[in-house]
Amino acid sequence: MNLTVTFQTPGCADGTFIIKAKGGLAATLYWADETAPIEGWSPLASIPLTPSGQGIFHLTGKRSIPPEATHVLARTIMPDLCRREEFLAPIPTPYRSSFLKKKTSLCVMSDLHLTNHPGKIRQALLRASHADLLLLIGDLVNDGLPDQFEMLSHCIQETLPGTPVLPVAGNHDYPISPVPRIPEGLSGYPSFQDHLMQRAKEYGLNWNQDPSGAYAVYTGPLKIIGLSAATHWRKLTFQKERQLTFLEQQLSDRTKNELGIIMCHAPLLAHNPQRKPKTAHPYLTKDNALQKILDAQEKFIYLSGHTHLSPNIPAGCAEHESAGSRIYINTGSVRPTDLKTNEPLIPSDWKDGTILDLNITEETIEITTKSIQTGTKYPRAYYRFPLPQ
Repeated sequence: MNLTVTFQTPGCADGTFIIKAKGGLAATLYWADETAPIEGWSPLASIPLTPSGQGIFHLTGKRSIPPEATHVLARTIMPDLCRREEFLAPIPTPYRSSFLKKKTSLCVMSDLHLTNHPGKIRQALLRASHADLLLLIGDLVNDGLPDQFEMLSHCIQETLPGTPVLPVAGNHDYPISPVPRIPEGLSGYPSFQDHLMQRAKEYGLNWNQDPSGAYAVYTGPLKIIGLSAATHWRKLTFQKERQLTFLEQQLSDRTKNELGIIMCHAPLLAHNPQRKPKTAHPYLTKDNALQKILDAQEKFIYLSGHTHLSPNIPAGCAEHESAGSRIYINTGSVRPTDLKTNEPLIPSDWKDGTILDLNITEETIEITTKSIQTGTKYPRAYYRFPLPQ
């Protein structure tokens, strides 16, 4: 058996993996150390082999190599389905990653779609207990009903009593048609946001609320801007165009060292891993106006949800524009994800609901996505991007 790995760029996982295993049926690739797959990570790929025992896999999308990995391991299944063969190929030293000293840790979730069964939501929230902040990128509940937001508020307080939570609305966070809110003491998304705003202020965060519903929160080197681009009839639109003016002002008023983090439920058409811009319609009615504002800015992360796509799709979930240090991330879904790929062999947990961790140092942004069910980290959703000073 033989495994040949050719990487293209130091620190980047993009490359070609060639397996030769006479008599093998299929091979699974893992990031590994000197002896075995690194603990807590899912496979990188599963590849059917030809009758002669050969297989090839091309990894693209600017993923990164985990710092624990010193080798690539290929595990081949033989025809009797009982035996397996393994081969380790070392990662050349210039291509290995170093460990990062974490400075700020953010947990990001989207598309919770809470109805009346909060068990999985609690499970997801508990996986954010390590973070300095939790960011919720829309579709927090399924029907925009007051009692659903009341239930979500209780879940947050029970699972994350010491963690600030910052939300934006998705198209499911408003009733599909306007309805009277009769139950006394309950309200919908705007009151939910106000509740979390007051809660965040109690933790010492500086929250600047705009009358349009947009807001900015300042914490250390981060300026986090929330845009609620949703309304009744399940539309993805800005109820008040003032939100875009607020966004432009907040991005322009940053200091040199401030990193902007923009939360908006709808992906932008030019940065959507699911659609081709030339043949698709944008999700968001002000897509062009928002994109124009962002194209004039630098050093920000744009976080979106809505697609429910698995971060394991071949195109990946993160896009880095190095010229302006702009990063666009589609954050997956707490609900089971949609894995659109023509690969014949895929691990079952690649369709699990996911959460995403952003670890931000002075020089690097690290993106790690994990299964809610198992906590397993996904190699195809692990990225490192430089952060210019």
